[in-house]
Amino acid sequence: MKKKVILSLLAISAICVNLTGIFKDDFFLRKLGEILFFLPLILYYLRKIPFKNFNFLMFLSMAMGATLFSWGGSLWYFEHIKLGMWLIGYIFLAREAIKHTEYERGNRFTNLYFISVIAIYVYLLWVHIIEIERNLGHELAFWIYVLYYLNILFVAITALVYYLNSFSKKSVFYICFALSFIFSDILRDMEVFYFRDLSVETVAALIKFAAIKLVFLFFVTPEKKLRLLHLV
Repeated sequence: MKKKVILSLLAISAICVNLTGIFKDDFFLRKLGEILFFLPLILYYLRKIPFKNFNFLMFLSMAMGATLFSWGGSLWYFEHIKLGMWLIGYIFLAREAIKHTEYERGNRFTNLYFISVIAIYVYLLWVHIIEIERNLGHELAFWIYVLYYLNILFVAITALVYYLNSFSKKSVFYICFALSFIFSDILRDMEVFYFRDLSVETVAALIKFAAIKLVFLFFVTPEKKLRLLHLV
């Protein structure tokens, strides 16, 4: 059996371990699946991974660190540290996108569309923060969430600008994982602050795994503009 097939099966097994933990409400299995997912993914792209890329190394270390700190659960400040590490990791993803972005002046419709999307997102973000404020224990947690979602907003803006000015395969991966992280975080907050639902937890977990996979694809893919035919 080929090495890549084995690694793919190991990654799928890690996802299954995580989903088993969700269905059985087993904290250990959930976290075990999350951390095990990184190992076959790293080995799968080992020859293509740009280890000299500082942004990639920082994101990977922050993502794995956040996953390890999440084992602490609600004890001490482990949850806040986890959010902080994801926040830092997202910053380095945005830095990588900015590095590949070349500004091109758009028409009025594109500019209006861009501003409208950002305005809607800011409004929904503010409503969401106001809602979760009622369920947070203290002010520190509230401001960590504010910074975290402002950072997510920055990633979303970067993704839109990068895509609209690039139309490359690399930018497609970026905007896809940016949206995936946003949706998985919203679903996570539904679980934490509102109600626990197995379908919500399952979808959130799958989206988060897909987002991490897309990050790897983003970094191992060279910047190359797509033809219009490939964008349809």
